[in-house]
Amino acid sequence: MYHCQLTVYVVSPDDRLAQALRRAPVPQRFTCRIEAFSAADGASLTGADILVLDLPGLDLPGLDPSPILSRLAPEVQVILCVPAGEMAAAQETFGLRCAGLWLSPVPPAFAADRFGRLLEERRLRKDLRLTQAYLDTAIDSIPDLVWFKDLRGSHEKVNNAFCQAVGKTKRDIQGRGHYYIWDLEPDDYAAGEYVCLETEEEVLRRKETCLFDEKVLSKHGLRQFKTYKSPIFDDTGELLGTVGVAHDVTDLENVCTELEILLNSIPFAILVILDQGTVIDVNDKFTEYFSTPRGDILGQSYQAWKERALSGLKPLDAKGYSEVRQTAGDGVERILEIHEEPIFDIFETQVGQLCICRDVTVERNLEEQILHNSNTDFLTGLYNRRWFYDYVGKNRADQRVSLIYVDLDQFKLVNDTYGHNAGDQALILAARVLKEGFPDGSITRLGGDEFLITLLGPYELSDLQARSELLLRRMERAFQSSPQLRILSASIGIAQTDDPSVKLDTLIQQSDQALYTAKQQGRARCHVYRDEAGRGPRSS
Repeated sequence: MYHCQLTVYVVSPDDRLAQALRRAPVPQRFTCRIEAFSAADGASLTGADILVLDLPGLDLPGLDPSPILSRLAPEVQVILCVPAGEMAAAQETFGLRCAGLWLSPVPPAFAADRFGRLLEERRLRKDLRLTQAYLDTAIDSIPDLVWFKDLRGSHEKVNNAFCQAVGKTKRDIQGRGHYYIWDLEPDDYAAGEYVCLETEEEVLRRKETCLFDEKVLSKHGLRQFKTYKSPIFDDTGELLGTVGVAHDVTDLENVCTELEILLNSIPFAILVILDQGTVIDVNDKFTEYFSTPRGDILGQSYQAWKERALSGLKPLDAKGYSEVRQTAGDGVERILEIHEEPIFDIFETQVGQLCICRDVTVERNLEEQILHNSNTDFLTGLYNRRWFYDYVGKNRADQRVSLIYVDLDQFKLVNDTYGHNAGDQALILAARVLKEGFPDGSITRLGGDEFLITLLGPYELSDLQARSELLLRRMERAFQSSPQLRILSASIGIAQTDDPSVKLDTLIQQSDQALYTAKQQGRARCHVYRDEAGRGPRSS
């Protein structure tokens, strides 16, 4: 990432010293420009990074270092080459600016070796500063809290996010412990509350990276963290301390809590499923509907649960809906509407789905009741005229149609004599006898005291006539059981066709005509429709 260009000035009466330095190994990413001077004259020293002074030719006793040092930048390293007897004087003259003392005359091999070491030291310092910059830049770029501690729990380094969290500067934090940094009260610290001491000890004991859920009391209130802590070892494997990275999940936890409240406030059973088909959450309504503890479903296969708990569920339609009858552990039978809704992330990639189970028992019962009421007679429970037309229209096709028209005799007299209540009882009784006599037929109350028995299929006319005669006798016995209804009887007209082109209204008229004939012949009897030529309906 970097390249370092060094300028080295060698001031010596002997050029061999400069030649020896040029033979020294140069570290990677470094280059050296070595220039030799015979005297330390004027501006020739400006721009040096390393200055090598071979002092024997410089008249040391009378040397004034000020002109030389004044032209050197503070970071310039100065190496002095002096005779053995003058080393102490040279050290005292140049003081802290002296980076090295070489015994003059300097052997070339010695000069090359020491100069190579000096360059390596500069490389190490350069790498150290760069590594420090890398580390500082990296951890300060992380929005999570980062810190380094020694074995005593003293903070050696933290990042900017850590400083913002505790409201202190890096200088305030360095070398201080947890209780000072987080402003814990002595009692809290002594009790170990919000101190994280146990997690530190666990990391040091296990000597591996660990993940913890930790609560810390900060200036911003109690915060929840997901914290990774790792041990730090030196090059010999000895423990030095720990490093921690803490992600503040307080807001996320609050959102999760709010979502849980929302899920549990919804009056439907809800399952949250990952894209792999695993159930990761359910709400309280789910446990109520299916009598399944939350812990027994989390982590389980959604498909396996659905096959087990929703057996009989029909395939979902194009919009993801279906229904199933389900009996819970409490014995309550419910009709559940099942809806699956995909969950997408911000990239519109499906990452899961919701299964919503809605109790529609009341709705479906009401719908059935409304449908029943719209198709049946309120008093007798028989089908009404609307249902009759709809039923025959949907199911007739090419089948034979047989209509048995039933009318009560003397019904108006019963109504006038005993009131409408008695008339209602007569209609209810007649409806029961009709159902018993023709359980295979569809029975309709056309209105008043008129009923119609409809049979689709290969029924023989002679059999229908015989069954109708039997029905009249049953009806008579039923009416005889009530003093108010003894005067009642019934008359029947039968019409039948194999011809699909014969309209239904025409067949009704024919059965009505046959009924009229039965009444003209004295009531309480059955008559089969015949046309003007005296022909009855065709039978196949």
